[in-house]
Amino acid sequence: MSPTKTKSALAELSSQLSAAVENAAQFIVAIHARRRIPSSGIVWRDGVIVSASHTVRRDGEVSVTLPNGESAKATVVGRDATSDLVALRLNDAKSPVASMADADASKVGSLVLAVGRPGRSVSASFGIVSAIGEGWRTAQGTRIDRVLRLDLAVYDGFSGGPLVDATGAIIGINNSALARGTPTTLPGAAVDRVLDELVQRGHVRRPFIGVAVQPVTLGPALVNRNKLSGDAGLVVISVADGAPADSAGVMVGDVLIGVSGQPLTRPTDLLDALTTVRDGASLEITILRGGVLQKVTVTPVDREVGDTAE
Repeated sequence: MSPTKTKSALAELSSQLSAAVENAAQFIVAIHARRRIPSSGIVWRDGVIVSASHTVRRDGEVSVTLPNGESAKATVVGRDATSDLVALRLNDAKSPVASMADADASKVGSLVLAVGRPGRSVSASFGIVSAIGEGWRTAQGTRIDRVLRLDLAVYDGFSGGPLVDATGAIIGINNSALARGTPTTLPGAAVDRVLDELVQRGHVRRPFIGVAVQPVTLGPALVNRNKLSGDAGLVVISVADGAPADSAGVMVGDVLIGVSGQPLTRPTDLLDALTTVRDGASLEITILRGGVLQKVTVTPVDREVGDTAE
C-alpha cells in the first residue's frame, strides 16, 4: 500500500472513531453523586439512566449533567450490588435514548471505544476486546452469562459509561470494579435483565432457601437401592434458623438429589434452579435421608445481599 493510501486509510479510521464518540456522547450523562470526579451514566431507556453502583455514593435525588450540557435532577430508584448496577429516573428532563449494538457480534480483537463523561465534556479510550468470559458468578451468586474483558484504559469517571463499537452503538456498560480492577463490560442483555427488576421493585430478586451445601459422591449400594440415575448429590452442611429450608424440615446431613425433576450435582445447579422460581412458587426437592428417598416442598424467599447460603 502506498504512503498516500495508508494516510488516507488512517484518516478515514480516525474520522470514523471520532464520529462514533460523537454519536455515543448524546446518550451519556455525568452523575454528581460522589466527591471529586462525577461518574458516567447512560440514558438506557426513556427517562431511565443506568450506571455503576459503586460510583453513585448517594441515594435519593442527585444532580446530573445532560448530554446537551444542561443540569437536571434524577432519583435513584434501585441498585444491585452484585452486578454493580444502579438505576436512576430523570425527574423532569428528557434526553435521547441509547442505540444498542449486538454484543454477540463483539469478538476477541474487535476494535472498541470506552466513552465517559467525567465532567461536562466526554472523554474516550481506544482499544480491543481482549477476552470474552462465559458463565461465571459474582461472590453473592449472581450469574453473569457473558462479560467482555478489555485492553484499554478505563479512566476515573469512566465506570458506568458505555463501551461502543465503531458506529457509536452501545455494546454494554464499563466497570473497573466488577472483576477486581480488570476493565470489563457487562453486555446490554445482562443490563436489561437487572434493570427490569430495579425499575419494577428497586432490587433484584434472589430466591433463597437457607442451606449451605457441598458436592458428595454416593456409594453404589445407595444408588442401587434407591434406583438413582447418578451417584452425585449435595450434602447439607448447615441450615439457617427460620429459613424456608428449616421450616420445610431440611436437616444437616440430608443429601439433595434433585429439584423439580432436575438432578443436583453441583451447588450451581441449586442456584440455577432457584433463579427460575417465580414469586410465591414452591420447589419440590428430592432428598436422601438415612438412606431413604423423601420429598420436601420448600417455598423460597428473597434473600438479602450478603447471605452466603443458597
